[in-house]
Amino acid sequence: MAPNEHYLDYTGSSVYCQTQLENVFSELRQCMFGNPHSANPSSSFTSDRVEEVRDMVLKYFNASPADYQVVFTKSATDALKIVGETFPWSEGSMFRYLRENHNSVLGIREYALQGGGTFQAVNESFVDRWAMRGDSAGDHSPANTRFPAPTYSLFAFPAEDNFAGVLKYPLSWVRGVQSRSTDSHRWLVMVDAAAYVPTQPLDLSQTPIDFVDLSFYKMFGYPTGLGALIIKTNLVPLLRKVFWGGGTVALATSEDNFHVLKCRPSDRLEDGTVAFLDVIAVKHGLNMMAKLGGIAKIQAHVACLTEWLYSRLASLRHSNGAPMLAIFGKHHMPNHRQGGIVNFELLKPDGSIFSYKTVEKEAAGAGFHLRTGAECNPGACYNYLGVQESEVESLAGKKEGCEDDVEFIRWVEVPLGSVRASLGWWSTFDDVYALADWIERTYKDRTE
Repeated sequence: MAPNEHYLDYTGSSVYCQTQLENVFSELRQCMFGNPHSANPSSSFTSDRVEEVRDMVLKYFNASPADYQVVFTKSATDALKIVGETFPWSEGSMFRYLRENHNSVLGIREYALQGGGTFQAVNESFVDRWAMRGDSAGDHSPANTRFPAPTYSLFAFPAEDNFAGVLKYPLSWVRGVQSRSTDSHRWLVMVDAAAYVPTQPLDLSQTPIDFVDLSFYKMFGYPTGLGALIIKTNLVPLLRKVFWGGGTVALATSEDNFHVLKCRPSDRLEDGTVAFLDVIAVKHGLNMMAKLGGIAKIQAHVACLTEWLYSRLASLRHSNGAPMLAIFGKHHMPNHRQGGIVNFELLKPDGSIFSYKTVEKEAAGAGFHLRTGAECNPGACYNYLGVQESEVESLAGKKEGCEDDVEFIRWVEVPLGSVRASLGWWSTFDDVYALADWIERTYKDRTE
């Protein structure tokens, strides 16, 4: 990266460091790795290294190998897809999820519907009443009794909102939701941790989450194309796997409809050859995080920079006293309710909003790496911006994604996205100071 550039898109992708890569490629130079689905020397060596990393991941999240399995996936999204594809949906199932979830979580509802179930988007107060205070109004009683008990339903929420970085969703929800289970209807909980674990600790011995997804490049920048699904061991037999590929079967025939899946849980779910060289690289990313003092030090570092950036931006005013920014999230709340994200709109002196596309283009020209748009989180984005779902649906066929030119609902001038600055393990005070200074110099008293 050029000396005058500032990387502020850690929630999109973290940044790797030179030492980390040197350690990865040093190991690749010194060792011979081969396809692990064999017993030759390179294959056995590779299998041992993959299992070493699998154990490292469990240890990092303080998860007992007896209670949890690590399934390597192509991404966090792929991990979520596996849950959706294999979950035991039935006509009595419900997929209930917090509105502020990533699109990759929302997409699971298609599998719920396909399996005969229903879905429901809920807000935080609903979950508090239902899971934490035992409000029976939130209970879901399966109407269909033709299927063997129990019926399974799934509740999903993000440990950190990837739009505004809110940590308002208490992990105590996990036990609360699980406690709503009955003999005939069982609730399982999935936590999307992709935006959370790069800067926050997650202890699975304290929070018994059923399914956790994560992405390694969001944690330490390299490798890309590798995520993980951490799943409770006792849930694996419940999953209804349809497709089976190389590496997942112990026996199969070509003419008869016969196959036997492997016994080990991770082997059953990792179709094809695992990306073993990428898995090897994970070890060096985790080691680098440890050398920096571990996740507690990273958490404190990011929290300090985020708090400063928020305070500085919140103080900016036009000459007429009007605020220069509208900032989203829970920065004003105590008890560390906010992760390493500052999401905002830039305001003109009359209170109208600058085009986030204009801001993105001008920021890029000034050397700032920011993210704009809805951040793949329509529930959080449209809630903060006051966009109605009917207004969004009216744009079908007109809008292709965050990178297109449709940024306002024209007839009401309501934006469809915002500007996100996100911090991570290599962020510096110079990065946040430079951004705040540039915003003040560029947009103060500007009207167009």
